[in-house]
Amino acid sequence: MALRTAQSINLERITIRWSPAFGTSIAEREWQDLDRVLLQFWTSHSIRPEIGYDGGNFRELAPRLLPELTSRGVVGLVEWSLDCWSDD
Repeated sequence: MALRTAQSINLERITIRWSPAFGTSIAEREWQDLDRVLLQFWTSHSIRPEIGYDGGNFRELAPRLLPELTSRGVVGLVEWSLDCWSDD
C-alpha cells in the first residue's frame, strides 16, 4: 500500500527484505498486487526492484509470487545475511 501512495519524484530504488520467517503467510494475491505495483514502477520510473532474502527458499518461490517481474528478468534477487539488515 505504501508504494501505491509514494509521491516522491526522486525515488531511485526499491528494496524489499524477505525472511524465511515470513514464509508465504502473506496471501498470494497480495504478492501479485506487489508484483503489479513494482512492475509499474519499473515501467514508469525505470526503477529495478530488488528483493533481499536470507536463506530460505525465496529464489524458488519468486516465480510463483512475482510472476511478471521474474518472467521479464526485472527483479533482482539478492541473498543477504541478517547482518546486512541491522539498523546499527
